[in-house]
Amino acid sequence: MRRTKEGNRRFGREFKIDAVRRVEQGEAPAKVARDLRIDHSLLSKWCRQVRLGGEGALKELGRPVGSKTRPSLARGSDENRVAQLERLVGRQQEMIDFLEQALRRVEELRQDKKNGGATASSE
Repeated sequence: MRRTKEGNRRFGREFKIDAVRRVEQGEAPAKVARDLRIDHSLLSKWCRQVRLGGEGALKELGRPVGSKTRPSLARGSDENRVAQLERLVGRQQEMIDFLEQALRRVEELRQDKKNGGATASSE
């Protein structure tokens, strides 16, 4: 850990990775943050970066000197980006499947009411 001119702490990549791994292994994030004497929101940010872009998304000691903007959390290697998009497509497909099943059930209930309680036809 280093300190900036203003006295703020800066953490190395390995420190960040170790903290995130503890959370991934099931340790409570609040406990990890307390043990490492870091803010819970900072640990959450590191975990989010790893989730979105892998361990490579964690940079060494914060922003590069002279950088005016923060690096994008969603950026990473092309492989990480593809993996992220594939997960998103998978979640969206699950939602579509769920909604299609719900729609079928609603249509069956409507048919039952129209037929006076008779069994719905499959046509």
